[in-house]
Amino acid sequence: MGIGKVVGGSASEKLLIRVKSGEQANIGDILVIKDSELTYFVKIVDVLITSQLPEQFIEDIAGQKLEHDIDINLFDEKDRFYRLCKAKILKVKGNGGFLPPRSIPSHFSEAIKPTPKEFEFLKNKGEVKIGYLRLGNSIIKDFDVALPAEKLISHHVLVSAATGKGKSNFAKVFVSGLLSIPNISAIILDPHNEYYGSKGTKGLRDHKARERIEYFTPRAREFPGSELLRIHSVDLTPADFYGVISFTDAQQQAMDLSYRKYKTNWIKNLLKEKNIREIVVDLENKVSPMTIASLKRKLTFALELDPGTYDGLVFTVQERNETSIFEKIKHAIQQGKVIIIDTSIVGFEAEKLISSSIVRKIFRLYRKTKQLAPEKFETLPELMILFEEAPRVLGKEALAEGPNVFSKIAREGRKFKVGLCAITQMPSLLPREILSQMNTKIILGIPSPADRQAVINSSAQDISDESTEIQMLDKGEAIITSPFIDFPLPLKIYLFDDLIKDEKKSSELNIGVA
Repeated sequence: MGIGKVVGGSASEKLLIRVKSGEQANIGDILVIKDSELTYFVKIVDVLITSQLPEQFIEDIAGQKLEHDIDINLFDEKDRFYRLCKAKILKVKGNGGFLPPRSIPSHFSEAIKPTPKEFEFLKNKGEVKIGYLRLGNSIIKDFDVALPAEKLISHHVLVSAATGKGKSNFAKVFVSGLLSIPNISAIILDPHNEYYGSKGTKGLRDHKARERIEYFTPRAREFPGSELLRIHSVDLTPADFYGVISFTDAQQQAMDLSYRKYKTNWIKNLLKEKNIREIVVDLENKVSPMTIASLKRKLTFALELDPGTYDGLVFTVQERNETSIFEKIKHAIQQGKVIIIDTSIVGFEAEKLISSSIVRKIFRLYRKTKQLAPEKFETLPELMILFEEAPRVLGKEALAEGPNVFSKIAREGRKFKVGLCAITQMPSLLPREILSQMNTKIILGIPSPADRQAVINSSAQDISDESTEIQMLDKGEAIITSPFIDFPLPLKIYLFDDLIKDEKKSSELNIGVA
């Protein structure tokens, strides 16, 4: 159905389309313009009202209506007062396929609202369905948008939105899609305990592929089938702390010397087994007693250990009589499972250390396997590291302490089949270099101009005209920009609870048929 005609514009700027009286034209709408053998896909980025009458005359008419309540009938009102929309060209389709948008349609070419059939070229682009195609305010319920999982994972994903816009819902929908694909694994670092699910709250444990989920939590007794999140000091090295916890140069030297001297018992000896004088002697007087004393306090605080027992919610210096948690996670990843790490009841420093130590050891596994056993490396699953509040480990302030495993993966991960899915409310706090490494961006509503600009400037595709639309996005509405899709896609993300309900209904129907 035609809603307007092209009346001007340029290839480098925007097309001007006069909107037919009575038709709706909204920011974010995608229109199709057919001219000769070319089809132009254009997106409305602004809507304005205009008139052929002089501005002063229009103001005078408005004044008469306001002050004297006079009903003025204007001759040919529909012709004299109308709306224009500005539209950017997304794609140009010719007989031989898609072309760069180097041309523009002719004057009076008709702009029409497309049917789902016009977007058939977007189908079969990937395996992970995440939502419905959205054309402005209209949601095309019979058109599912899917993304290519492996490309997205290895080239990193940024999910950005204000509170309440649907970041966590998207993450659960995305992981649900990954659960249906073999040879893909994920580590979810969950600071709010919202991914696994609990009584009255749907989570990934309600997914039909729940056997592929491993849940590690300090509250394992409350969740039957879960694993206890317990990290023994013998499994930690000084490198697990660097770039995550702030230490002075003297403290780092003391940690390195202690590790060389005491090996895996370095933390136990520093904190429990030896006094400060013994440690100074063992380290050949290369560190001062004051440095050892301050290091003991900092380690005890970061590990959240009881000063009397040196035992904590997650960390402990007790002897390990079971398989290391890191070995359990490595085994689960090699089986292609999704691992959820519940850090909701530990403090900020302990949470960062848990996340860093797990991710660092797994990334090291991938790197070493590729270098020493290339054939075995090919059998390892693609691995996604999903984490919220990204500035805490990838922000400018966090990286001022030096690089950490997350920034290393951002730069090198794609060579080793490891990718990040970073979730944040404030992308402006991330360095430009990190933002540019996040090739796929899931953009939900962002009210802050600085955060919108940070995402726009670092996107793989030109979305400089979408700032207003991004600001106006409602809950669950998103724009996806990626080098692996044809143009920035507007869509409505599925509601995770609905996905689970649909799976349950489908399962019940299959049982009935059997």
